[in-house]
Amino acid sequence: MFPRGLDVKGKKRKGKGKRPQSFVGLEALLVFPDHGDYVATLDLMRRFSAAFRFAYNRLLEGEKREDLKKEDGPLCTLFRLNTRYADDALLKAQALLTSQVELGENPRKVVFGGRKLLADLARLKKANLPLYERRKREWRERRKGTLYARGDKSKKGNPHLRLVVQNGSLFGAPTPQMNLWLQINLGEKRYAWALVKTSHPRLQELLARVYAEQSYNVELSLREGKVYALFSWEEELPPISLTQEGGVLALDVNADPYGLALAVVNP
Repeated sequence: MFPRGLDVKGKKRKGKGKRPQSFVGLEALLVFPDHGDYVATLDLMRRFSAAFRFAYNRLLEGEKREDLKKEDGPLCTLFRLNTRYADDALLKAQALLTSQVELGENPRKVVFGGRKLLADLARLKKANLPLYERRKREWRERRKGTLYARGDKSKKGNPHLRLVVQNGSLFGAPTPQMNLWLQINLGEKRYAWALVKTSHPRLQELLARVYAEQSYNVELSLREGKVYALFSWEEELPPISLTQEGGVLALDVNADPYGLALAVVNP
């Protein structure tokens, strides 16, 4: 997901004369029937995460995106990524950099993996608490367990993390139920396959985009050894039906411990 007010390239949306857009999506668990595919996916996530951190620091230093994403550039050669994955790492890095500036934070003090978690690690290690190893694993997963691929309508939805509907199983005998798979591009014409497991109410909307070959973004994350996929896409907001011409009534319910705020503005 990208910060509010930014487009997929981390740049300001010009917006005037255009209807606003909203991001919607759903999360799903990925199940890998082939353990080798799971291991290969984790390796790709580790390399992409390192490229994302590298790209962020290079953008801070003023290096150009066009130079960084070249086939013979550092993102492709150092982290063994193709140019599209390299560009997606740059998009995430630019979005993070822009959001830090908009929030008034020092972009040079970003802590990949989370500042609070890093402080917890230091405290737990000093106190020699059993929780330290669990938090350490969470820290490593946050730093090394990311993979992002932006959608592209001209390439049937998403060229690198593509959803595929199969009536049956890719592994073994056919089954009567419909299976939703994620095809993960590992590079060099190699692919990993994972079953997509979710009962999210927006699943039918996502399937409709798959059948229509509309774009959808996919971001993988690692939590407690399991890989999750976040699918997101843009939808136009409905036309405005309520205006301030008749006045405004605003109500805010606070719970600290009890609070009620009311504002009424006449025409």
